[in-house]
Amino acid sequence: MVQSDNTSINIFLKENIDIEKEGRILQIKDGASIETIRSLAAEKLHILCPSTNIILQDKDGNTLKEIDQICKQSVIYVDLKETIKTVIPGPTKLPYVGNLYDMLPDQAANFIRCFKTYGPLVDITILGIKTISTCDPNIAELFVKESEYFTKTALDRLIEFKPFAGQGLFTTGTTDPDWKIAHKLLIPAFSPRAIKVYQTEMGKIAKETIKVLEQYSSDEKVEILHWTTNLTFETIGRIGFGYKFNLLNDRDVPAHPFIDAMGYCLKTAVQRFTQVSFVKRLPLEKNRRFDRSVKLMHTIVDEVIQERKKSDDATNIEKDLLGFMLNARDEEDEGLTDENIRDQVVTFLIAGHDTTANTLAWLIYELSQHPDIEAKVLQEISNVGINHTDLPTTEQVSQLKYLHMCLKETLRLHPPVRTLGKYCKKDCVVPGGYLIKKGTNVAVQLNVLHTNPEVYLDPWRFDPSRWEPEEEQKRSRFSWMPFSTGARGCIGMAFALQEAKTVLAMFLHRFKFTYDGPPVTYDANKSLTKPVDFFVSIETRTDFPEPTEVVKALEPKISITSPKAVPELPKDIKMGDVDLPPVTFLYGSQTGISQDYASTLSNQARKFGFKNVKLTTMDKWEVLNSGTYEGPKDSKNGHELVVICTSTYNGLPPDNAEIFNKFIEKANESGNEKLLDGLQYTVFGVGNKNWRTYQHFPIKVDNLLDDLGAERFFSLGECNVDGDMDADFNEWSAHFWSELLSYHGLSASQESSVVPSAGTKSDSSLSATVTFISPDDSEKWNTALTNCNGDHNSMVVKNSELQNEGSGRSTRDIRIDISYLDPLETGSMYQPGDHLEILPENESNAVETIALGFGMVLDSVFDIDQEKLDGMSPRSLAATIKGPCTVLNALTYYADLLSPPSRRMLGCFSQQLQKVSPETAKTFEELVMPDSHGKDQYPEFIKKYRTLIDLQTGFPQVKQIELGQFLAAVGVMQPRRYSIASSPRMFPNEAHLAVGVVDDVVDGHHYPGLASSFLARQVAGLSEKASFRARLKSSKGIFEMPQDSKTPIIMISAGTGISPFRGFIQERAYQRQQGDNSVGECVVFFGCRHPDQDRIYGEEFDQYAKEGVISSLNVAYSRQTPTSARKYVQHQVLANASKIWPLIMPKDGKPPAVVYICGSGAMSRDVRATFHSMAISFGQAQNQEEAQDFLKSLMDSKQYCEDVWG
Repeated sequence: MVQSDNTSINIFLKENIDIEKEGRILQIKDGASIETIRSLAAEKLHILCPSTNIILQDKDGNTLKEIDQICKQSVIYVDLKETIKTVIPGPTKLPYVGNLYDMLPDQAANFIRCFKTYGPLVDITILGIKTISTCDPNIAELFVKESEYFTKTALDRLIEFKPFAGQGLFTTGTTDPDWKIAHKLLIPAFSPRAIKVYQTEMGKIAKETIKVLEQYSSDEKVEILHWTTNLTFETIGRIGFGYKFNLLNDRDVPAHPFIDAMGYCLKTAVQRFTQVSFVKRLPLEKNRRFDRSVKLMHTIVDEVIQERKKSDDATNIEKDLLGFMLNARDEEDEGLTDENIRDQVVTFLIAGHDTTANTLAWLIYELSQHPDIEAKVLQEISNVGINHTDLPTTEQVSQLKYLHMCLKETLRLHPPVRTLGKYCKKDCVVPGGYLIKKGTNVAVQLNVLHTNPEVYLDPWRFDPSRWEPEEEQKRSRFSWMPFSTGARGCIGMAFALQEAKTVLAMFLHRFKFTYDGPPVTYDANKSLTKPVDFFVSIETRTDFPEPTEVVKALEPKISITSPKAVPELPKDIKMGDVDLPPVTFLYGSQTGISQDYASTLSNQARKFGFKNVKLTTMDKWEVLNSGTYEGPKDSKNGHELVVICTSTYNGLPPDNAEIFNKFIEKANESGNEKLLDGLQYTVFGVGNKNWRTYQHFPIKVDNLLDDLGAERFFSLGECNVDGDMDADFNEWSAHFWSELLSYHGLSASQESSVVPSAGTKSDSSLSATVTFISPDDSEKWNTALTNCNGDHNSMVVKNSELQNEGSGRSTRDIRIDISYLDPLETGSMYQPGDHLEILPENESNAVETIALGFGMVLDSVFDIDQEKLDGMSPRSLAATIKGPCTVLNALTYYADLLSPPSRRMLGCFSQQLQKVSPETAKTFEELVMPDSHGKDQYPEFIKKYRTLIDLQTGFPQVKQIELGQFLAAVGVMQPRRYSIASSPRMFPNEAHLAVGVVDDVVDGHHYPGLASSFLARQVAGLSEKASFRARLKSSKGIFEMPQDSKTPIIMISAGTGISPFRGFIQERAYQRQQGDNSVGECVVFFGCRHPDQDRIYGEEFDQYAKEGVISSLNVAYSRQTPTSARKYVQHQVLANASKIWPLIMPKDGKPPAVVYICGSGAMSRDVRATFHSMAISFGQAQNQEEAQDFLKSLMDSKQYCEDVWG
């Protein structure tokens, strides 16, 4: 009888009214601590507070402080030290208008009053729209991070901006398809590489503005905001869209109609938020003007777009931002529609000019009031060497550190946008004990957050020294968010800051701005924080200081050229001329692919001139030992870059990335948002789209590194190993290197290409150094004979057919003696649900065909010089074979002969055949990557040449390739994993497999599956022909049986997906045989084609049903005649919904059933849809979204487990 080490306890939030609906079951393992239980309770009940604040109580309200006390309870109530509060404080709400009168006329000022009165979280409702607002950085962090609890939607006041901003980035939700594709496509246009090229035009426009300001006499009062607005509007118009608004021609130039229209729309949008909805539809002049203004803006932008599409630059993606939007495509060849481009243009014109214009005006005001600070700024400008007559370089602008601090302080006191609105997706408890319900609008009030006295000492004082690195590190990074943060952060932040520094440096060199009026305030009726009645006197600067020091590494002034949004790589700086930062390449690899890619990138880095290059596994990253990043944080050329290539296994990290995974998880839980500050990173994920968990771990790494303060240098890349993975890697690598080299001012060439597959032309890794061993060296020959890529440690004891005659297919029942394998745990070789990993062998005829085709002697023995493998792909035979080996063994146990020839292999063959067969070399070279017209011949090529044997037959010239070249080019075969179809209790030394034998027929030619055909060939009982190499692999808790034998299990599968369930059923049968009469119900759903053909293990399962081990056996036949309504397995599930639902959601205190699905991805998706229908039909959900959330909660609690492919 299996004893359970778990205690099941029902937990509830103390303030919950509906206990039955809101309660959760907590599994407490033997040896658990109080802290562990608090953490689990927080996770189950969605408490987003430190676990140390959690209080556990019994039904009488007594605090439980001992583990023994807790384990005796059937119900635990969870409270917080601050107590859980279901009512958010706030001013009293009036009927209909709510808090309208409390918040008008100045919402920003009234929020300050509300937070002072009610605390850091307040409930404000205006005309039926309820919003929970905060000024606390800890709560703000939760609100602004995209998570399972909070997201950005186009609700709340953003709705009023939609008539003119449409589906732009600012007015669409994070889950909106328009936002997703626009955000993905537009980020490269605001990269550091692109920003550098915008510098010239920024300087030119600043010079034009200076000429206009020179027309004013010193006794005139000038509204400086007017000219900063014209400047920034002209900047985004020219740089972004090649459109001149002609706003800087003269001091008397009239306002452009577009600006008037935009200003009116922005002001009206704010007013409309406080109006009842029907007022917007009344035939009033203000509504008609609003409509006219929207039409004018859209018409102007539509004309710009259409003119560009008709011009010679229509397809020029590099011309500017508009060219980029018109031509950019994602991996699915999807781009932006004309209407969406128009919305993005309007959004950029708003966000790209108004926010920066306001910031410029506010900083001019603050400097006029603080002459000591202005003096420091002037000295810095002098030291850097910027003046108003020459165009400053990006390097000069980047040296304006103190001015940068002044800008950050200005943005703190005068944030352009005062509110960041979000939406609560799931009930949760936030710091302070406040319960926020799903569907609630939430917001961060930036003007109050930025002046929170708990965060900023003397918060209303203008003090740039707050932004000294040591001071800034003392504060949460969520205490300052003028550009928002994370996925919803402003993608134009770098653009705005560079423009502001360029303009101010040139302005302040030429002019002294003086203001002697009353304190300047903002216009509460405007959506942005605009200074009101700010008129300055503009005087010629006469007190500009001489430099006190010369800032090093300044380059000559750049020439005036047309900007490009996506510039070409510079060609004037050679590798080795620039001091480059350290770069570390980490890999998490299960099969060697990620290691190969990381190795390839590290070799490229060295060729590009990076001298401090490290390559290691993710688990050996030096930061894991120190616990923090200790490298430089304040210099571009000093920032270390970490490039991570990693795969995933069932959503989990590879074996050599598990320590890394635990580190980032633990660090993230501790709130170390600056742990990796100063570090730059990028991630490339390797996965298989046939699996539901595709890219789960790489995505997790990418997100958590960002949360820990590292800077994402380049966007996440991915490849699909079931597709053209090398092409995916080539494309990502090319963009990555282009970005990195441009960032450091380096160039690439054909010899040092940014495309990995194109970098083999003079590569020493084209051939391994091979020595053939004489038969006289008997010791090495004997070693070679036994070099089989591992020991033969397993033996087939039974190999029989599971399908019946007439099915036309084959599924083998293969039973394997595993007594010589390393067990996965003490006392048992494996557990039901685990896998057996098979290392297959090539069939002798295929081996001989390759050997003859390449002119190899099978019995010859060779040795590879291990000291000369630098740059060799870890996936190659050369890097894998260690010690003396026969050609026969290399081709049998190592070489991947049945996979399609990879691009890397063809690239190697191309270079190797340059001299002996140039025509074949050219053919192969053209397959490595798409040509200059974007045509890719490789996909069609491998349809014809599906294996290395096909390639050899079609191109007999490859016979001229030497063995060392062959070993460098050809990859090593990968192991295959199979679910174990047996229980270790019934078969302690055996693992049973149900193997579907693959045999594709194309044009009459058979292409067998490597592993399945190998296993099918094994002859039981004959040791030499039945033994092979294998190892056990744990499912790592992803697909394991419940520890409590009383827990019912529901098993759903089709075809060989029944394999793990045979082990589950055997386990339950064994438990019953041992006298456990409380074994939970076992419900089986199985799908196949016909009862007389492919119902594998049919008689065995019928017997288990007869004995009561299986309580309900339901089989669906898809090709039975006559056809049944229950044709597929999901139909059987739906037909029996009323029987299995009470098992999943029991009302009698019994443990809920665990649902398992194993089989193809298509089947699993249909089953998932069936469970969505069940959740709605039984009242667990009201709609599809809620049904999906319900099923996700089952998955998160491991009550719904999948092991699926395809």
